[in-house]
Amino acid sequence: MTFPLSSFDSKDITCFEIIKAAYALSENELEIMMCIKNIQPVDIKGIAKIIPKDRATISRSIQRLMGIGIVRKTKINLERGGFKYLYSSMSVEELKLKLIELINRISKNMEYAISNLTEEKCKEAFKEVQTKYSP
Repeated sequence: MTFPLSSFDSKDITCFEIIKAAYALSENELEIMMCIKNIQPVDIKGIAKIIPKDRATISRSIQRLMGIGIVRKTKINLERGGFKYLYSSMSVEELKLKLIELINRISKNMEYAISNLTEEKCKEAFKEVQTKYSP
């Protein structure tokens, strides 16, 4: 799913839309992130009570959110033996800082790319199009 940058040129944009676009989250991943944020710490079984998805789907989404750094995992030992994992989310303040840093980095990279745009690069890009479609 792509997000045109122009869709962010609105006062109506929400932070959740920004999070979803910035990290290319699926709707499912965003819902699981919100569930973890509001019920933390929570295990997969607790998430499945709210979001009726199979454990494997929830687990994949959690792994993705952990890879981004939004969700953390804690292993707890059970009294009767064994263990389970509980998941928690970074605080709203941490998430805001993470997003601001990411947006600033992206913005700087975009400004750099734009400042390096030349007529010659446009011509090179056109030649690539021609080559792609020539017999």
